[in-house]
Amino acid sequence: MSIPRPTALAVVNAQVDAFNDHDLTTFVGTYAEDAIITGVAPEPIVGREAIIAFYAPRLENPELSCEIDTTVLFGERWVVAQERVINAGIATETIATFDVVDGLIQRASMLKA
Repeated sequence: MSIPRPTALAVVNAQVDAFNDHDLTTFVGTYAEDAIITGVAPEPIVGREAIIAFYAPRLENPELSCEIDTTVLFGERWVVAQERVINAGIATETIATFDVVDGLIQRASMLKA
């Protein structure tokens, strides 16, 4: 009997929960080994090691958090989220898209307002 994979929405929610808990290991564990993140740095962040390098210092900031206002699931693998990333009380509205394959985020793209 196989264990069912989490839904795309559950994976995205787990990623946000880990971000808000400042739990780098769990946060990175929601991403595929060769995942790509765009829109948060000048160049795409490619792979778990690069994700760790980028997010480790950010998740040390206790004033950093993310709230999801709205999510839409397209098919079984695409999630679009309207988020507010909050740093030191200042919120930045973000539209995020996540492509979740086999229970892991393969690609995440952020568009900041």
